[in-house]
Amino acid sequence: MKKIACSILIAVCLSGLLPLAAATYDNNEYQRKSRAYSALAAQAYDDGDYTAAVDYANEAEKNAKLSAEFIQGMLVRSDAEKALYAARTRYAWAKGLKADVYFPGAYESAGESIDASAAAFAMESWAEAKASAQAALDALSVVKEIVPLPATWKVELWNPSKDCLWNIAANPAVYGNPLMWEKLYEANKKNLAQPSNPNLLLPGQIITIPSVKGEYREGAYDRDRKYEPFKNQVK
Repeated sequence: MKKIACSILIAVCLSGLLPLAAATYDNNEYQRKSRAYSALAAQAYDDGDYTAAVDYANEAEKNAKLSAEFIQGMLVRSDAEKALYAARTRYAWAKGLKADVYFPGAYESAGESIDASAAAFAMESWAEAKASAQAALDALSVVKEIVPLPATWKVELWNPSKDCLWNIAANPAVYGNPLMWEKLYEANKKNLAQPSNPNLLLPGQIITIPSVKGEYREGAYDRDRKYEPFKNQVK
């Protein structure tokens, strides 16, 4: 009996060391009980009450296992919480870059995944919460800063600008296709000096650049700014 009690006490001591890898959570209810029962087992063993020592040692071992399970659960919860926080932070960053405008599909998908993650977290479904948060981060991975395509163009002197509807339409930030000059003409002919003459543009005139494929446009064309080509911003 003495030999059996000694073996159990050694096992309890070893099991009690495992949760220490997660020191943040090791002072939990089960771990405290395990330590208390271990102390009682040790005292009973020293007193020669080997039956009581075995009983206490068994209780200590049972609570040590419960503590390990609790710690593992808290670690998984922590991972899910960190993932959800990272997803929400990235989502806010994407919003600042107008991802809802430039990457609407990815932005909407990320929002849905974050909602799903939050719901799963509330239900204590840690693995599902983490997976949904990661799905949001994956969706937002395509988001990048984009300079808005121009919505207007200020006509300058022909020499050296060569500003005409054909050349303006050919600009990559406009349509990248000179054959689309008629789109510009239809949108601006009422404001031309001679509405029936699309070739006559006056310096200082503001040409409106209409959106033709749902692309987002904002502000005036800046000749010194580098734009993402129109063809890259539309499907």
